[in-house]
Amino acid sequence: MYVCICKAVTDRVVDQAIEAGAASVGAVGEATGAGTDCGCCQNAIARRLARAAGGCGGACSTCPAQNGAAQAGATG
Repeated sequence: MYVCICKAVTDRVVDQAIEAGAASVGAVGEATGAGTDCGCCQNAIARRLARAAGGCGGACSTCPAQNGAAQAGATG
C-alpha cells in the first residue's frame, strides 16, 4: 500500500526505514522521501512510528498523529 503517493513510497519502505532507526517523521522523510512533498501522508507516517514504538497508534490524545505535532519533525 502506498503511504506517500507524491513520492511513490510504500508502507513496506516506510517500515524498513523505521526498523533501520528512523524515529521521526522527518527522519523517515530523509530516508525515503515520504512526507517531504505535500505532507498529506505525515500523519500516516506518525501512526506507523507510534505503532513501531509500541505507542497508541493514533488512539491517544497525545499522539503526534492526532495533535499535529508530527509536522514539527517533518522536512520539506
